[in-house]
Amino acid sequence: MAALKFLSLATAAIFLLDTRANATENKAERVNCSVQMNAARDLVRFAELTAGENKGEKLPIDETPLSRAATVAEYVESVCTALKGNAASAPKSATLDGTYAYAVQEGATADCEAAVEHWKAAFSNFNGLPPQYTEDTEPYDNPQNISFISLFNPSENPKVDCAYFTCPAKKTVKQNQEVVEDEEEEGEEEAGGGSSNGNGPEQGSGSESTTDKEVKALVCVTTPKALNKDAAPYTQAQWDQITAGLNKSAAPALPMFLGFVATAVGILLL
Repeated sequence: MAALKFLSLATAAIFLLDTRANATENKAERVNCSVQMNAARDLVRFAELTAGENKGEKLPIDETPLSRAATVAEYVESVCTALKGNAASAPKSATLDGTYAYAVQEGATADCEAAVEHWKAAFSNFNGLPPQYTEDTEPYDNPQNISFISLFNPSENPKVDCAYFTCPAKKTVKQNQEVVEDEEEEGEEEAGGGSSNGNGPEQGSGSESTTDKEVKALVCVTTPKALNKDAAPYTQAQWDQITAGLNKSAAPALPMFLGFVATAVGILLL
């Protein structure tokens, strides 16, 4: 996520949350998408995903005696901020180090099948075996590509956990205070002290408000993580397996379409 950049050192920006616009809070509800995800993994003969059970395998969205409500809210807020900024990956938590997949959706509940189809479609974004992983560089600067690798995590005993995040639109008030100081010319002040010609610091202030967009998204994490710095996510053999499986699953659609065309042409020639 990009850091806030200030255009002027003389500008102090204070961001205040308008609580009147935030009656609805961010929320995350756990969902089970393992059936749909495993259907895709079966195509490439990868090991089946099983539900994460331990702290290091689950999204930290549950309030427990060991986790304060504020900590959960902070994590959900960080995910919502990343989603609204179209980040390449959802934020990592201190207890969970996996590879994330997410799909922005519009429904009141998650659509696992639509998300999996969206992630699978990233196959066409890769030009052969994916290169060594370097954060924020092609092809790893595209959220869909990261999601593809999360879906097809090549680990031998992979775990998965998913949640549907609802991030309401929020209004932010930005208050600016600018200080502009005129240059003083030498010799302007008279000997013995005294004020200048009256051109002291000028202070102006103003504020503006912006409202961001509402975002809903299905977020899944697979563990162990599939992306490690300076390492390729797949071996050539694993990538060949993915290529063969996905190409084979797409192949029957073409003959069926050609058969339909042939039938239509035959009818026209009668």
